Amino acid sequence: MAYYYLVASLIPLTLEGDVSFTPREFFESCKNMLASQDRKDLEYVIDGRPESARHAFVRKWLYAENQLKNALAAARSARLNIDSHQFLRGDKKIDINAAKIVAEALSKHNPLDKERALDKYRWKLLDDMARADFFGMSSIFSYVIKLKLIMRWKSLNDEKGREVLEKLIVTNSGEICYGM
Repeated sequence: MAYYYLVASLIPLTLEGDVSFTPREFFESCKNMLASQDRKDLEYVIDGRPESARHAFVRKWLYAENQLKNALAAARSARLNIDSHQFLRGDKKIDINAAKIVAEALSKHNPLDKERALDKYRWKLLDDMARADFFGMSSIFSYVIKLKLIMRWKSLNDEKGREVLEKLIVTNSGEICYGM
């Protein structure tokens, strides 16, 4: 189904940009314009349950995300000299483009730069995927996932980073201290 007016009215987004609304607020503002199944699928994506969605775009996105995570698992496993097969998801394949992006991202020294490179790849992938159905749900799904990426970046700060690091250290202190 085409959503010409809704897609034409979308405010352009950038990964480094700022937005004054959340994915949930966006959903609330447009849910009455969407067909029933499209509305359900969009809500699944917003709520972090994209695997429940039936739309082909979401399925394709999940596959691409698995490919990226598989490439990350393979690269990290290779650095540790362990077999990556146990860590791979889905069909356990690794997309060559995802592997190339992961290699480039992991070569960066700053962890923030690594994350930014991976999210820039995700952003480009979303743009490419949305072109196939520009005035349809593909553009709307792409938009919401981009909003989620922006919100994630807005939530990153030094204090949260320290909290995560401390939690990792406490959780893994036995392994660190005793080599378990």
